[in-house]
Amino acid sequence: MPPIPDDQRLVTVVLCDASGVLLGQLAAFLVAPQFWPEVAAVVDHVRQCDGLEVTVLRLLTTDGGYAGGPVSYLAQLRSGDPGRLGLVAPPAAAAVAVDPAYRQWWAEPDALADLPAWVDAALARRGRRRTGPLRQVKTWNLSMLMRAATLEGEVWLKATPPFLADEGGVITRVAALDDRLTPRVLDHDPARRLLLMDHVPGTDQWGLTDPAVVAAMTERWVAVQRASTTDLEHLLSLGAVDLRPSALLRSVEAAATRPETRSHLTTAERDALDALVAALPGRLSEVSACGLPDTLVHGDLHPGNWRRDGDRLTLLDWGDVGVGHPVFDMRAFVERLDGAAAQSRTRAGWVARWRAAVPGSDPERAARLLAPVAELVAAATYQRFLDHIEETERVYHRHDPVDRFRAALAATDGTP
Repeated sequence: MPPIPDDQRLVTVVLCDASGVLLGQLAAFLVAPQFWPEVAAVVDHVRQCDGLEVTVLRLLTTDGGYAGGPVSYLAQLRSGDPGRLGLVAPPAAAAVAVDPAYRQWWAEPDALADLPAWVDAALARRGRRRTGPLRQVKTWNLSMLMRAATLEGEVWLKATPPFLADEGGVITRVAALDDRLTPRVLDHDPARRLLLMDHVPGTDQWGLTDPAVVAAMTERWVAVQRASTTDLEHLLSLGAVDLRPSALLRSVEAAATRPETRSHLTTAERDALDALVAALPGRLSEVSACGLPDTLVHGDLHPGNWRRDGDRLTLLDWGDVGVGHPVFDMRAFVERLDGAAAQSRTRAGWVARWRAAVPGSDPERAARLLAPVAELVAAATYQRFLDHIEETERVYHRHDPVDRFRAALAATDGTP
């Protein structure tokens, strides 16, 4: 077989019916992009080349590194006649079952059957209607994403797992503080972490270099954080992760003692990690002495989660929110900017805004102290993902806890 192009993946689709009975598998084909959760091209290929309408449910097998290489999916047949295609015999049912106890609800056969009606009812309450079918865009352990056309523009349907926050509830809360910062929520179902929202025009700000735009993002987000300091219990009730010192310590200690993670660290790394975790209460006490309040933490505040349309800025992806130190977001944002000068300028602007908001505080020192802590939190976050997803989906996050622990050690500069 010839090499797979770097921007593509080799896909095998295993078909099942609405009750989960396996029907067979289609001949393998190449699609781009290579990122496994992106399934729109897979669904389109099967429609155009095989004459079948399918919904991709989940990963079955993968070969190669993260999000690249050959992959097979389980997909539900929705319409069409696969019998004329000469299907290959499917894998054994036991091999497809794997560990359903950790499966997300949208990855089960026929789990999405009610969504067209749910969307239609939500739109009807606003005097709107769909003008096209729901089209699947993405599915993996952290989200399911679909889109549909209406006369007033596209709408997006998103679901997230129960170990993330109720995104619709969080957005509604933040919109009360700054309604131009968030997507427009049309409806949401907290029990299923299901959210319907209007399309956000503009472009994602990957590779952001414009200092005026960076400054505007910083100003808007610091203002929201300042206004959220009295709303912590409500945010926690919506599923925000508790990143305050006591809860943070528990989650980091639990992740740092996992045998499956420690086995990938050297003896020296394990000793250094243990020393860093043992010193964590003292470090967090010093952070508290810097004088900044706990507040809303977006949790994934990189420029790519901002969309810009002229002078309008919209912040996306609210499922990773937490309650903790505001500097966690500053680090996540600054470190993903291109260029040392942009990073230094943005860090200084962020620090100045918090010093003005809390006279006598020392956000700059807090940022230095929290450098390794942010990586420890990331390791614990990835471990939480691994603990709540099925085996075939763990390929996305399997190496992340170890990588983040090593990053935490590097961030200490040798001084726990």
